[in-house]
Amino acid sequence: MPASPFAVSGRVEAPPSRRDRSESPVRGERGEGASEAHVGGWGYTSPVIDRIAGVLLAVEPAALVVEVGGLGLWVEVTPGCAASFADQVGSPVRLLTHFLFSGQELVPRLFGFRTPEARALFHLLRGVSGVGPSVALRILGAQATPAEVAAAIAREDARGIKVKGVGPKIAKRVISELKEKVGGVLSVSLPGPAAPPVAAAATPSDRAVEEAYLALQGLEFDPVRARAILEQIRSDRADASAEELVREALLRA
Repeated sequence: MPASPFAVSGRVEAPPSRRDRSESPVRGERGEGASEAHVGGWGYTSPVIDRIAGVLLAVEPAALVVEVGGLGLWVEVTPGCAASFADQVGSPVRLLTHFLFSGQELVPRLFGFRTPEARALFHLLRGVSGVGPSVALRILGAQATPAEVAAAIAREDARGIKVKGVGPKIAKRVISELKEKVGGVLSVSLPGPAAPPVAAAATPSDRAVEEAYLALQGLEFDPVRARAILEQIRSDRADASAEELVREALLRA
């Protein structure tokens, strides 16, 4: 595998777990009709740069520039994600990432996400035929939060994912393929104080609620509303799994 142009001496963290690695794209992924680099027959979409930690140098409308080891990395993000960092220029930041080469010129691209759930939703979108990385990122940023995008898909609301590059056929395909899957965007928390552990729970039902709550937080769902909706769902369906709770919460959002 060729050396990454992003390989630096600074702090670029390796994937910490099997589950994080499983979120990464698989063999032969392509985007926007452009071919990706192939190494030994594999589409070169690499989980090597799983996350970065550095100093935020600049905030662009849909990108962040993060200094890592003396290099300024251009990280593509949604407009909402970029806006959330507007007051953090000059401060240390951490981002989950997805790194790939695409196109005939083997152009490296680095995509950034605040939470594992946002990244998982990005990968779900990329798995839909006709949706490449740029379109997936635009869909992810179609609403103020990833939770609203997931809710639009769960409710089969094509208007909620209408962005440039997504016509009626692709919108219908996204909804058809993902409406039953968005509930599976469960929490794989980034280590650190911003990622509270799942609370100790007395019953499987309680654990499912806590897991669903963390997943909704990762999608930037309003925490008070998330608690209220989950309690309502549990009163109706005491045996619901965490995945079922998330999907039902998105439907009721």
